[in-house]
This record gives sequence, structure tokens and C-alpha cells, in this order.
Amino acid sequence: MFAVDRRWRLVAVVTAGLLAVAALAWLLWPEPAPPPRERQYRAFTACMLTDDRGLAGPEAAASWQGMQRASSATSIKIQHLAVVGKQTPENAEGFFNTLGVQRCRMVVAVGAAPVAALVAGHKRFPDVQYLVVGVSPDPAVPAVSGESAEDLAAGVERQVASATDR
Repeated sequence: MFAVDRRWRLVAVVTAGLLAVAALAWLLWPEPAPPPRERQYRAFTACMLTDDRGLAGPEAAASWQGMQRASSATSIKIQHLAVVGKQTPENAEGFFNTLGVQRCRMVVAVGAAPVAALVAGHKRFPDVQYLVVGVSPDPAVPAVSGESAEDLAAGVERQVASATDR
């Protein structure tokens, strides 16, 4: 009779031990790592200089869309800056210079004053690549335009993405 009780006790102790080990393993099992929340960017920033409408202007909105697609495809950073105040080339030059000293590797200008400021000041930052939206008044500064917003976005996307390879 004692032998049967001992066997049941042994079975109960072993079962309890196995359950305890299983519970402990379940509690201590590592959670799968969550997907990374931040995006890893390359050391390249493309900047857009716009008039006082910012990204609300049709050309700026289409160009920004192209820059966003280029950023997604190439893992570059993008940012934009609107010219505040008088929409003159002289006023816009201060904003252009800001992008130059912020180490933008490419500057895209949209709007009359930003384009004029870029053309007037692009030689101050020789390591920066430039692009104007519309017609470039300087043959040394490339331009992109399009018949539609999608054409313009695609053109900006191509130019910005290809600039990262240089």
C-alpha cells in the first residue's frame, strides 16, 4: 500500500515539476522583436525651397510628392523651407543660404523668388546639386517641368533619385 502511494506521489511531484518548468519557460520566453520604428536614412538630404505658399502651391505639391517617392526609393532625407515675407530674390537668398549651410546635398527651387535666389547663389555652395521647377534662367542649373502634376512629380523623382548616385 505504501508502494502505491509512493508511486502516485512521485508521479504528482514529477508532473508538478514539469508543469512548473513549462510555466516558467512560457513566462520567460522572449517576445519577438518588434519591427523597427525608425527609418534608417543615407547621409544625403534633398531640400526644397518654395515661395510663401509652401507645399500648397500646385508645382510645389507635385514636386514634394516626387521628392517623397525618391526618398522612399533611396532612403534619403527630405525637407522643405518656405520663403517668408517679401517674395523677392533678395529676401529668398537668405532662405536659400540657410539650406546651403544646413548641408543639403541637393536644393530644389519652386517659385519665382526661390528660383531667382538659387540661380544667384548656387556658386556659393559648389558641392550642392541644384534643380529648378519650371524654366531655368541659367543653363548651368538643370530644370524639370511637366504637362501634368504626375509628370512633374515623376521628373522631380527621377532627378532627385539620380542625384544620390553622384
